Amino acid sequence: MSKVKDIIIDADHILFLVAGSVDSGDGFEVDTDGDDIGLKTSSKSILKPYKKRFKDIVAEYEKIAQVESISYKWGIGKTRVIMSDWKNFRYDLYDKYKSKREDKEGILKDLKKWAMKKYHFEPNTEADDVVAYYVRKGGIGFTTDKDLFKGVSGLWYNTHFKHLCWVRTSKKEAKEFFMQQCLAGDPVDEIPALPRVGIITAKKMLDTGGYSWATVFNIYHEKGFSEIYATTMIRLVCMSQWTPKKGIVLWDIKNV
Repeated sequence: MSKVKDIIIDADHILFLVAGSVDSGDGFEVDTDGDDIGLKTSSKSILKPYKKRFKDIVAEYEKIAQVESISYKWGIGKTRVIMSDWKNFRYDLYDKYKSKREDKEGILKDLKKWAMKKYHFEPNTEADDVVAYYVRKGGIGFTTDKDLFKGVSGLWYNTHFKHLCWVRTSKKEAKEFFMQQCLAGDPVDEIPALPRVGIITAKKMLDTGGYSWATVFNIYHEKGFSEIYATTMIRLVCMSQWTPKKGIVLWDIKNV
């Protein structure tokens, strides 16, 4: 076997998936309303099946990676199950970041407390940043997050139940999507777009002006925004700001 690939799992989406599921006794069913997320868990017995479901999903992803490794003759290394800290540096950059997605009481909060003791997180950092680093280094990423499998080069498995497919993202594709997001923002994370600029408009602008930081900053300037504001928005969407040795080093045009 010529290569060894670690399994890199974005655990944030597993937490929400499991916390929003219903323990029917015979197995979990998806609760599309997410009613169980806020269920009180004063009894440890209530949380026990949710922990098992979490571990079962991790094991399922490991099996998927093993099957892929047989096809491509890879060796499988360690499994890294990675989640976000309760707060991270993006909240300091922009006070409205994920402001509508506050931590809730109940299943979600208690399950995360358990998972953070058992698995891995970096202080003041999101799972996205750490997962992105290890996938760029050759790991196999498992996530539902399009920002990761579209904006970070490498091999991904889209775990969304409607897709369940492998995604191979080139460096060129990742760079282009990242720059498009710098203009279009991310409504899910409440990162604002430039006025009247969505992802399609952003692509047209960059296709015309060229995929360069000069183009990005010129567009911000034309819309009436400062370089400082533009830099802040770029830092909110950038997923190459963390390394094991240095921790978080914020994106800066001078270092590009």
